[in-house]
Amino acid sequence: MARNRKSIIKSLVKGLAVSILFTLLCMVVFAVVLVYLRLPDSLITTLNQIIKIAAVILGTCAAVPRGGEKGLVTGTVLALFYGVLGYALYMILGGSSFSVRCMLGELLLCWAAGAVTGAVRANMAPRSRAKVARTC
Repeated sequence: MARNRKSIIKSLVKGLAVSILFTLLCMVVFAVVLVYLRLPDSLITTLNQIIKIAAVILGTCAAVPRGGEKGLVTGTVLALFYGVLGYALYMILGGSSFSVRCMLGELLLCWAAGAVTGAVRANMAPRSRAKVARTC
């Protein structure tokens, strides 16, 4: 079944919303943990990257159904939107000076997670209705 532009945009918005909500939830938990624990900067940076990767993976899973179409493209576009939006908000909220190297690193990290997840989801066998009905 071919997807039209509206359904692609709708799935991208849904995936981006899932990614953003997951990130916000993790950042609130992360902030509470930081208040009570003294973590080194390297660990904070690592946990931040893990949260980004997890957010892109969850968002791509929400945007690309099992056996869906254009998973690689959808995952890539979603990840790049998420990466650019996140870096832009970081700069607006008072992050350090703009660095092309840092921005490209963020985009490549997001792109890899989104592209791989989208490709895998699109190539997974869709769940049959009979199996879904039996599990309920």
